Amino acid sequence: MIIGKCIATTSLLASFSLSTVAWADVGSQEVWESWQTYLDGFGYEISGSEQSVGNNLNVNDLSLSMKIPDNEGSIKVNLGDIQFVDKGDGTVEVVMPNQIPVLIKTSSDGKDADIIVTISHKGLSMIVSGASEDMTYAYNATEFGVELTSAVVNGEAIPNTVANIVMSGIMGRSEMAFGETITTRQKASVSSLSYIVQATDPDSGGSIDLEGFMNGMEAEIDGIMPLGDYSADPMAFFNAGFAIAGGYAVDSTSFDVTFVENGAPSKMTAKTGAAEMGVDMSGSIIAYGGDVLDVSVSLSGPEIPLPVDVSFGELGYGFEMPLKASDAQQDFGFGIVLGDLSVSEMIWSMIDPGQVLAHDPATLALDVSGKATIFKDIMTMDENSDEIPGELNALTLNDVQLIVAGAGLTGTGDFVFDNTDMQSFDGFPRPEGTLNINIVGINALMDNLVTMGLLPEDQVMGARMMLSMFAVPGAGEDELNSTIEVNGQGHVLANGQRLK
Repeated sequence: MIIGKCIATTSLLASFSLSTVAWADVGSQEVWESWQTYLDGFGYEISGSEQSVGNNLNVNDLSLSMKIPDNEGSIKVNLGDIQFVDKGDGTVEVVMPNQIPVLIKTSSDGKDADIIVTISHKGLSMIVSGASEDMTYAYNATEFGVELTSAVVNGEAIPNTVANIVMSGIMGRSEMAFGETITTRQKASVSSLSYIVQATDPDSGGSIDLEGFMNGMEAEIDGIMPLGDYSADPMAFFNAGFAIAGGYAVDSTSFDVTFVENGAPSKMTAKTGAAEMGVDMSGSIIAYGGDVLDVSVSLSGPEIPLPVDVSFGELGYGFEMPLKASDAQQDFGFGIVLGDLSVSEMIWSMIDPGQVLAHDPATLALDVSGKATIFKDIMTMDENSDEIPGELNALTLNDVQLIVAGAGLTGTGDFVFDNTDMQSFDGFPRPEGTLNINIVGINALMDNLVTMGLLPEDQVMGARMMLSMFAVPGAGEDELNSTIEVNGQGHVLANGQRLK
């Protein structure tokens, strides 16, 4: 919760550093009033004194404060003196202090914490253009940072703790339109980002030392935020129009972390190539997904008998789920990709010392989509309820792949479901459709497992008999095909032979 609030505050301040010039006039007072509307919409209490100097406006001793829900503490941002400078060309320059302290007080589980985080910038330029109800912020900065300045728990300072994030080469744009809601459109790029976390437990002597980097970051996100307090009814927040859609991409990332426990260090390093993430969320849908290429991870430590080196050619994930009740069928989906998984030969030597198995990279991929009817808004449901929120109407297996140790399975399928027939399949809606499966190298794999002593011969014989019931020989060597069909009468057939 605290981390989320800090991120929201940092993003809020960063969003006031964006955009390009529009063909309209905006004044200093109008910009300041838009700040107040925006901050009030996030639930901040604002204090400060205004001073007009010609067409310019100074807001002195500006501070923002917010209570953390459930009486768990508060957040206060001391912005200091802010200047809104009329440029004389229909635009306003916003000048902010180089350092902005954020004070966080929390009280939970008998621990009272006082944390100070300092936000800083170098070479920040912030120009506002547009009109009072539709403003554009243009920003760029040489550097933007967030650093842990101090941490005190139950009156005692936490020593030997370092935590900071530094972004370099920042440029972007933010458009903000004000009405019954605040509509934003943001686009930004960061040349590089680095972060460090170093801490030591004064009681146990254990420690963490983390350092990471990101290069070539780009982000683009659109949002709609309703005005008002919706803390007592989160669903009303969505019903009032809240929505967010967008994502980010990076060229490469890396990090190194070392843990020390009982005097023994454990180490993890990781690197990735290009990566991207996207999100789409509103009162009717939530969708989230990402993809990372060229992943490599190394682990070592006292409880690991030998160094572990793992790599992926691709790591992908995603899902889409409807949230709002409707009589119409709605789309859903899920997918995961673990592509070209490889481990070091040192690990293979423990699993397969005789090199009986093929050591080729492994792949797992699953892509499922379908349609469902939602009876009740998901966001309003009691999380402890056993109530089924909807019914399954259709399911499509777009792709499944499992490739490991020289064997491979692929498949596709498509089914619709009759929810009026819950008897044919013991309380499950009756499916109708076809599943097609292709298997290559399974017999050779079972032979190799027998050779390694990992699989008894009698179990292999039983598995082959089972396969013969569901599959027929394919065109290639050690290839099997299977077509599983469920017809309109609820009969289950394998390659034309009825099983049920």
